[in-house]
Amino acid sequence: MTLLDQTPAQQILEGLNDEQRAAVTHGEGPLLIVAGAGTGKTQVITLRIAWLIATKRTRPEEILALTFTDKAAAEMEGRVLERVPYGLVGATISTFHAFCDRLVRDHAIELGLTSQLRVDSEAEILVFLREHLFELGLRRYAPLGNPDGLLRELVTIFDRARDEDVSPAAYEAFAASLAVAAGGDPARIDRAESQAEIARAYASYQRLLLEHGRMDFGAQIALALRLLRERAYLRRERQERYRYVLVDEFQDTNHVQFELVKLLAGQGAEGRRNLTVVGDDDQSIYRFRGAKIENLLGFQEAYPDANVQVLRQNYRSGRRILDPAHRLIQENNPARLEHELGYDKRLIANVPWPGDVEARAFRTASDEAEAVAAGIAAAIADGTRAPRDFAILTRAHRHLDPFALALRSHGVPFRRTGRRGLYSRPEVMLCLNVLRTVADPADGAAAYHALGDPLFGADPVDLAELGARSRHTHRPLLALAIERTAAGECTAATRQAVTRFAGLHRRLAAAALRLTTAEVLFELASESGLIHQLANDDTPESAERARNLNKLFQLITRVGPLLRHDRVAQFIPHLDLLIEMGDDPAAVELESDEDAVQLLTAHNAKGLEFPVVYLAQLGEGRFPARRQGERLVFPAELRRGRSDDRADHDREERRLFYVGMTRARERLVLTYAQDYGGERATRVSRFVLEALALPAPPKGVYAASPLEAIARHAPAAEAVVTRTERVPDDQPLVLSNSQVDDYDDCPYKYRFAHVMRVPLVTSPAFMYGNAIHQAIRHYLKDRMRGYPTGVEHLIRTYEESWSSVGFLSREHEERRLEEGRQVLRRFYAHEEASAAKPSAVEREFRFRLGRDEVRGRWDRIDDRAEGVVLVDYKTSEVDDPEKAAERTEKSLEEGQLGLYALAYRETTGAAPQFVELHYVSHGVVGRAAVLDRHLESARDRVTIAARGIRDGEFPPDPDQRKCRYCPYSRFCSYSAARGGA
Repeated sequence: MTLLDQTPAQQILEGLNDEQRAAVTHGEGPLLIVAGAGTGKTQVITLRIAWLIATKRTRPEEILALTFTDKAAAEMEGRVLERVPYGLVGATISTFHAFCDRLVRDHAIELGLTSQLRVDSEAEILVFLREHLFELGLRRYAPLGNPDGLLRELVTIFDRARDEDVSPAAYEAFAASLAVAAGGDPARIDRAESQAEIARAYASYQRLLLEHGRMDFGAQIALALRLLRERAYLRRERQERYRYVLVDEFQDTNHVQFELVKLLAGQGAEGRRNLTVVGDDDQSIYRFRGAKIENLLGFQEAYPDANVQVLRQNYRSGRRILDPAHRLIQENNPARLEHELGYDKRLIANVPWPGDVEARAFRTASDEAEAVAAGIAAAIADGTRAPRDFAILTRAHRHLDPFALALRSHGVPFRRTGRRGLYSRPEVMLCLNVLRTVADPADGAAAYHALGDPLFGADPVDLAELGARSRHTHRPLLALAIERTAAGECTAATRQAVTRFAGLHRRLAAAALRLTTAEVLFELASESGLIHQLANDDTPESAERARNLNKLFQLITRVGPLLRHDRVAQFIPHLDLLIEMGDDPAAVELESDEDAVQLLTAHNAKGLEFPVVYLAQLGEGRFPARRQGERLVFPAELRRGRSDDRADHDREERRLFYVGMTRARERLVLTYAQDYGGERATRVSRFVLEALALPAPPKGVYAASPLEAIARHAPAAEAVVTRTERVPDDQPLVLSNSQVDDYDDCPYKYRFAHVMRVPLVTSPAFMYGNAIHQAIRHYLKDRMRGYPTGVEHLIRTYEESWSSVGFLSREHEERRLEEGRQVLRRFYAHEEASAAKPSAVEREFRFRLGRDEVRGRWDRIDDRAEGVVLVDYKTSEVDDPEKAAERTEKSLEEGQLGLYALAYRETTGAAPQFVELHYVSHGVVGRAAVLDRHLESARDRVTIAARGIRDGEFPPDPDQRKCRYCPYSRFCSYSAARGGA
């Protein structure tokens, strides 16, 4: 039978081994898939979803798949779409946090909360608590002298309590039981009082967050669990909706996540219990995030009738790599599935190469790094390997520094992942330093670094002299620089730099009196020439810098409006406090197919594989890392499952080492040095001895040479960046309507918006439209569910969604705000008088055209007597029915509505009958009938855009009319509006 003769279900099972096939084709009931490293875990879970759909055991919308990262969810979606191109619409493939966030926001009214809950970072939570320190009820733990450290430890305790499903009431009850059991023992009394204070603070913490409409990431899951527990109808609704629930990386779930999953899938007599979990206890490496390996070990206790399928066929590594890895991980017995439940987890190599493991010892860290780099360079030079074949893995980011320096000295391209935060990027540091001088012109350090940035280019020697004179005379550096420049006492480069900077500084200082922080930042980035420089430089470095600048804009737009006064002078101290608390969002790292050696931590390497892996800096105390002590410890009595902190730490470090070993396909090299900077020689990691069954190494004392000690202080090398390649043919390209529209309008505009992501200041019109759309969305969802929703609730949602960014004045904002209230009152009256209810609101769609995937969201779908109607809401000022009809027809012919109609046909098999644009400001509706030519036109637009984007072709298409309205025209060298064409 040829592939063409097979049914879709048969094609899905093609090439699977017996273990994988049994897992994919499991029928009803709970299923535990124990998937060892390299056994095709992701393939199995995605093929199971595809198989369930292809065999019509369930509809796509009855599937819920949960994982931990957006990247993993996107990969899962892409793989399923390859198998069932028309079948995924309605399926929920999501991260835990995204799923719970949506559930909580949709049903916030059930918890007495606002639907506009704000999710804060850890640093934002700590800053918030500093502002409400005396509301926590602390006495013995009142951190008056230095609040930050103890607050951080308290929040860690609160997070652990929530992850363990311990409510404030349960914590207080535990503290009360300690007091009862204490008798007259002073130590027990002291502990009871200590825990009672922590319990009270925990309760106050939860109350304060919700009162102020805040939550952290863990609270999303805890609130979702509370919803399902307290609202039986909602629990039943979700159980009926999701016939099959699948969880990837189950070993990384915490207790609350497992409780949530059990409620969604059902347990005992409740629900269908069609729960599939996939995981490997030997790869559980996120205990520090609350992950509980006990969930995987105890799955069969929760589901005694669960089918268990162990995947052992390894398609990655040679036998000589797998055997030492298994020898190592057995040292974690008895706390493993293989030991506790008797499963045979020894991986069977299913590759033609035997694999090779080598252990190498060096005298110093520099010797180690030099030898690794030289070996890689030699293999590349003789043509036996490409740079992308190699990965260097260590326990911590800082351990990679000597390898980066060594690779650079050999001219080997490399890439470091996950090391640098946003605030340490040069383009971000420049902007923040300029803003600091606006907030405080006497901030000499900020002025020094800003003037020295290549964008301004002051002479370094001049800056050093200015800095010294500023310190000696106690005068602000910026004022001194302006004075000396006017007197002609500096070099030409410095005079030019100071003149430019001083002029910009005056303009920004004036703007800061009336504009928000984000608007001042935009003025800075545009008037200084920074955006123009980045946007017109066609290199990967500039693309990364532009995206990081955009990320800074997003952060400021998010945080600024929360301050009492969103002005630079108030924002900068707040941001510096966030940074002091440890806030440093990850910098943007462009996805690329560059041919470079990968430098990663073992954590970052999870899920990856390489032909050759160097697992390096394997000294005792480095890998395994030393266990960090804690002043405040979550009580062992409240922990679920086994509790032995020291043993748990050692086992997790061993699992992390196992993950590092099993990233290697053909060759694994274990390296360590005697000298990493201490007074004594470093012993080789016990994990190396365990894996290779080596005797203990001889003990000795070793001191670093003076030159070696000096060399350790060399600055860390940056990655050697190569050009990004075109999108590979085998890599899915995901497109949205806005991407297709922008490419269709002008490919160079697409480059600004989606490749460079050049930041733009948010307009009042956008803020207004967003608030209106949020209010309408929540109202329609409630109406669709039959919830009674009054007009005041609709307006309250609108007000909670409001942002003050971009308005010219308070009067301007108030007038626009009131206008929106009136618009929503008219909208409410019209909807309540209408008998029509939407059949879907804000429904997402995803479909494939060839190798490309298109995603979006319909505002509203109505199933009326005349057929299906797609509705999109607009807040633009259209009050003429003819003009509304004309715009609707145009959007159907060559824009958004045409793509939405195509999406409906591709995902349901039938085209909608009509599309409508509802202009809510004046209650005007435009309507157009959907014809085949509209769908073919939309298909052509997607195909043309996808082809150009894949090939990296973004030629400018200047046009006087289009350029006049293009938001990037002021930065574009080709803009017809500026005479650049």
